[in-house]
Amino acid sequence: MLQADLLESISETKYLSAEHYTVYRTIMRIFYLEHQKMRYQMDRDGVLALLRAQPLFAQYSPEQLTLDLQQLVKWKNLTPIQDPRKPRTIAEFKNRQFQYMMSQAALEVERMTITLEHLSTRAAGLSASPFRRIRADLRRVETLDELPLREVQAWWEDLQEDFQRLSQNHQDYLREFYGPGMEMQMKSVDFITYKQHLVRYLEEFIQDLQRSAAQIGAQLEQFTPEQTAHILDLVERSEREIPRPQAERAPGWEGELHSRCQGVWQSLLDWFTGPNPTARQVLNVTNEVIRRVVQNAALLVQMENMGVSNKAELKHLLTLFAGMPSVEEAHRLSALVFGVQQVRHFACSVPRETERVDLSPYDEPPAELLLQPRTRTYRPRMDRTGFADKSAEKAAHRQKILAAAETLRREVTSHIRDGVLDLAALEKPVSPQVRTVFLSWIVEANLSPDHRGRTQYGQSFRLKKRGKVTCRMVCTDGTLTMPDCVLLFEEDGHG
Repeated sequence: MLQADLLESISETKYLSAEHYTVYRTIMRIFYLEHQKMRYQMDRDGVLALLRAQPLFAQYSPEQLTLDLQQLVKWKNLTPIQDPRKPRTIAEFKNRQFQYMMSQAALEVERMTITLEHLSTRAAGLSASPFRRIRADLRRVETLDELPLREVQAWWEDLQEDFQRLSQNHQDYLREFYGPGMEMQMKSVDFITYKQHLVRYLEEFIQDLQRSAAQIGAQLEQFTPEQTAHILDLVERSEREIPRPQAERAPGWEGELHSRCQGVWQSLLDWFTGPNPTARQVLNVTNEVIRRVVQNAALLVQMENMGVSNKAELKHLLTLFAGMPSVEEAHRLSALVFGVQQVRHFACSVPRETERVDLSPYDEPPAELLLQPRTRTYRPRMDRTGFADKSAEKAAHRQKILAAAETLRREVTSHIRDGVLDLAALEKPVSPQVRTVFLSWIVEANLSPDHRGRTQYGQSFRLKKRGKVTCRMVCTDGTLTMPDCVLLFEEDGHG
């Protein structure tokens, strides 16, 4: 989560877009160039002399420079320092001469502006040297305990610088292939000659990346959590050994130092190790660039050759058409060259007599298909015929149903003896249809308050449960275990 103070405006960058930015930027550039010459402090007169050397500020006044210097001090770009010399006159005491020095933030801002000015001319490249230096730096980890803290701090800076150069170089170089400039270049014919050198350059980088990333990843995975914690502890101790002004040792700066070191090491792990390291993503992006380059070059070659071949082919066809003796012959030539002008394709799933692949369609029998128009108002023609007399079939079906019902009734009533249906004492196995009827009678009587019911044949009965818990009713498809009960019929159960 971002801290609130990180989202505030940066006053040190206001001079880049202020109303009189030309003056402010010139003054800050003068301070930066003199800082490169190790002239860290300058007074107003020295700045005025260097400023008037520019043709644009030849008439610049000291009073105006004083106001501009004060504004830069207010924006924290310059730090005023009281001149230690004692004033010799009242005028010098009143003017209070100051020495001005650039702040650290202003130095970084000016470095950024110079980087932006040379961004278009800076050449990005893919080199394997950062891989070699990172491997060498990781091999030196075993000797860190024997080195003084100053050498540990230098080792850590070299590792960070090599890792940053590796990440930044491949990002800057591969980003160019997704910009509008490369899109225009890839569409030009000159790109064909440039393609071969570019592909070879990228393939060499891929080979170095595959070989070095695996080796660096293996080196990093050898470090245990205890070794990693010890290495970062040495780095933090070396950073704390550097003398710094008290103003830079803000509360919590040691915690920020610990977080920064942990973040750099974790970034290194994410780049070379894990299930989906950044090195693999760089490899995929580079392969995609090679694929685009090769495909685009092939398309350019094809387009160039297509123009030449089509021109000669069209010239030959025009010669043939001009030599035709009649329009009919020209039509035949057109059908031969360009094919049929109006073609309708029909696809159907007709079973074939054979699956031979060498059989010509002309050797197979024709298939007849009924085609219907694709209009909304079309309705198929209905044949008007009378209804067939099916009374005989219906009567026969009815007699069949009645005969089956009568057979079922006889089989059901045959199991009733002297007005009693004892399910546990049936003489022969019952069919599933009879069993369904018996169970429906039991359910009907069990749901009644007086345990009475009536069959579909008009017989009244009463359900009586016996002392046994369960009984077994033998059926043709198995044996049913159920509660032991008896059905008592009030009249003859045979009907």
